[in-house]
Amino acid sequence: MDAGRDTLGLFPLGLVLLPGETIPLHIFEARYKRLIGERRGGDRELGIVYVDEDKLAVTGCTAVVSEVVDETEDGRMNILVEGRRRFRIVDVAEPEDAEADYLRADVEFFEDDEAGDERVRDDAALAFVDLLSASGIPQPQIPEGAAPLSFRLAAAVDFGPQIKQTLIESASENERLMSLAAAFRSLVPQAEAQRRRAEAIRGNGKGM
Repeated sequence: MDAGRDTLGLFPLGLVLLPGETIPLHIFEARYKRLIGERRGGDRELGIVYVDEDKLAVTGCTAVVSEVVDETEDGRMNILVEGRRRFRIVDVAEPEDAEADYLRADVEFFEDDEAGDERVRDDAALAFVDLLSASGIPQPQIPEGAAPLSFRLAAAVDFGPQIKQTLIESASENERLMSLAAAFRSLVPQAEAQRRRAEAIRGNGKGM
């Protein structure tokens, strides 16, 4: 579903930001100091897009600066950004000075074609809880928030950028949830094995 167009300043990164996810960033390059400086305060968005071996992904997620954790005199910053809206890049404009200025892109925003079915949501949530339980996390809870359930669940598990990129490109909540449920279940044996090893190590330490 098309949700309008806009022009965004781009921050290419080797990671993928999901809607509703909060991540830390360290800002030190002049061009990104400028980008963040122009968007501090309020809900002014920038575009975070995955880059792999200098290849820019077509689909990304907007972000707002939710907190400036600290800042040095030379403008370096540690910040927190929160994911908002997904977009597809229509056209990219290269800056005249690539070291001092940032990429800009005309983008189109999009939303899901359909909401997730209750049965599919429940199955993904159960698989997520089973994985956390297998990892030894007591009383696991479903992450809360306004973002679709699939993004909230995926943000809580370190899947790596390739899988997260596939998720933000999908316009089907059901498709994302079913993929996640399968992924969570595939990780359960590994999580149980890691938990048992950790428990054995702690037990050996207590017996020394």
